[in-house]
Amino acid sequence: MSIELRPVRPADAAALAAFYNGLSEASKRTFRPIGVTTTAEKCSEMIGQNAPEVAKKHDIVACDGPNIVGWGFLWDLHAGAPTLGLGVADAYQGRGLGSALMDRLLAFAVQQKIRHVKLTVVQDNEKAWRMYERRGFINEESMVGSDGLPYFYMVADLSDRIAEAERPPAPGP
Repeated sequence: MSIELRPVRPADAAALAAFYNGLSEASKRTFRPIGVTTTAEKCSEMIGQNAPEVAKKHDIVACDGPNIVGWGFLWDLHAGAPTLGLGVADAYQGRGLGSALMDRLLAFAVQQKIRHVKLTVVQDNEKAWRMYERRGFINEESMVGSDGLPYFYMVADLSDRIAEAERPPAPGP
């Protein structure tokens, strides 16, 4: 499997819609940031918010050839705590792709000096929230979503990672 992780591009709109609409019902239960289904037009509009002159979002995709098989994002970049989300095509789950997307998104947040990142996760999606905990997310609140499902609201404080990235390298021997 040769997967490429990269920023989303304007030409990705149709492939992103195909990825999103191709998720199983089980995956859509835990990942539906833009509704149950979408269109290439809606994806194109969303991708446009990644443009440098707009810079409201940072979306990355995982591609296996021409197909998008994973999508991760930081939205509302200028908010006090942008929202992180990620989804992986059913056939690619369990291969570390979610972790790779998350690590890339958190590295971007640190580079941009974003001190806090937030997310919501369905409480019975233990695999996901355990991954988030391993990367420093803390469960701040339990709540019931508009869909009736119980969620955790989790936040990561990236201040220490930012400080580490800004620290000059130690002198050599």
